[in-house]
Amino acid sequence: MKRDMKMNKTSNLVQLGLFILVLLGIGCHPLEESNQQMLHHREPFVVQELPQGPQMAMRGPRQDSCMRRIDFKAVYESWLKKYGVNNFSTQNLINLLDSENERHRYYSVLLLGERNEISAIPKMEEALGDESFYVWWAAAASLLKMDNRKGVPTLLEFCEKTSAEFDEGNYKNTVHLSDVARVLAEAGEVSAIPYLRKLLTWDVADSSGVRITALRSIGKLYAKEPSVVTDISSMLNDEHPQIRAEAAEILQSLEASQ
Repeated sequence: MKRDMKMNKTSNLVQLGLFILVLLGIGCHPLEESNQQMLHHREPFVVQELPQGPQMAMRGPRQDSCMRRIDFKAVYESWLKKYGVNNFSTQNLINLLDSENERHRYYSVLLLGERNEISAIPKMEEALGDESFYVWWAAAASLLKMDNRKGVPTLLEFCEKTSAEFDEGNYKNTVHLSDVARVLAEAGEVSAIPYLRKLLTWDVADSSGVRITALRSIGKLYAKEPSVVTDISSMLNDEHPQIRAEAAEILQSLEASQ
């Protein structure tokens, strides 16, 4: 009975979301353009160089289908070539995890993960302690892709620290918090939910991309924690029209999956 009531509520919310879309005449494609504009406000090299990496989910709707068409092995090799690397053997990539060049370490660990190089796991686990956020983030994400959860404590520790900063009004690492929480959500970690809920409330200038990322991420945890439907539904009232559109689309998808 409770399940039926919950799904009826979801159905009504989906209809409301779709009604909003009709009224506003919103398509999904403008999201790509607005998020690309937001990306220009960020300086980290990974955002400007790669279609994957921190905040890749900001790049617009139907991200997953777009990402599947990209040959990331070729992309990572291309960037390594740009920085003087032409040997893509497993051993050389492992050796590059000790390079002084941050980009060498970053792209190497991503390529090792994309290639599912099991022999590289010990060195990738060492990379979890890298001084660069981008390198240890990539190491944790790549290990999770290989069903190795050694990076989860590191990710959660960062979330806890950055969440405390957020509560104090320090948003310096909030975008990084979004990156980390997304990786945890993709790995099915319900422990990411409190942080994602917090990110959904971030309403400073140019924060819509972070809220969209958090919205998509929390939607991926619905199967393990159905209560997140309330968080998704609340975004139907967001001031940003494209976030309202995203929330309606996610609710519709969840209903269709039942």
